[in-house]
Amino acid sequence: MKCGMAVVFENGDRESLAVVPTGAIEASIERVVGAGDVAAFCIGHATTSDPLLKLCRSRWPSIPLHVVDETNTTYAARARYYEDHPPRGFARLIPRGLLVPSEPLDGYAALLIAERFLATRTAFTEP
Repeated sequence: MKCGMAVVFENGDRESLAVVPTGAIEASIERVVGAGDVAAFCIGHATTSDPLLKLCRSRWPSIPLHVVDETNTTYAARARYYEDHPPRGFARLIPRGLLVPSEPLDGYAALLIAERFLATRTAFTEP
């Protein structure tokens, strides 16, 4: 099994996207946490989120954890993939909905989950 992982700055810029084997997710998160300040974890509400939620709560309890609705992120991930990797040659003539990406889209789905969180969080301003 695999899991999408996106490292996104608070301003929405992405640092990295990855598809990580489920067994390696803890080590992957640990590398990110060890590299700098992590403001929050955003985890999609479906699929295999429960084990990941438990892992993050027990391993990194001081980092805020947000569960985000991931409905339709797989479909939206395909569109985002083709924004980053536009078809070339004859593939440009094929409707994008009929094209099959050459790599798993889990990293893009993770990016969309982070973007949903950033778009809906409440901005705090000083009075």
